[in-house]
Amino acid sequence: MAQYLDWAEQTVRQTISRWHKHGLGGLWEAPGRGRTRRWNQADWQALEQWLAEPRRYSARQLSQKLASERRVELGAEQVRRVLKKKGGTGNGCVTVRL
Repeated sequence: MAQYLDWAEQTVRQTISRWHKHGLGGLWEAPGRGRTRRWNQADWQALEQWLAEPRRYSARQLSQKLASERRVELGAEQVRRVLKKKGGTGNGCVTVRL
C-alpha cells in the first residue's frame, strides 16, 4: 500500500490506526493544524484605510506602519502577498512591486 501511494510505511500505519480508532473521520486532517495568521480582519481594514489616504505607501512603509501602530510583524514581501491575495490596492496610489 505504501509503495502504491508513494508514502512512507509509518504514514500508512498511522493512517490505518486513526481509521480504526475514529472511523472515516480519522482520515481527515484535524483542525488547528498549520501556522496561525499573524494578521486579522481588523489589520486588513487598517491597511485599506491607509491605502485610501491621498498618498503613496510602499510595501515596506506599510510593513513598518503595521508594526508600529498595530504590533503586527509582517515583512514587506508578505504585505505584497496579502495585498495581491485580497486583490486590492486601495486607490491605486500604493507602490507595490510584484
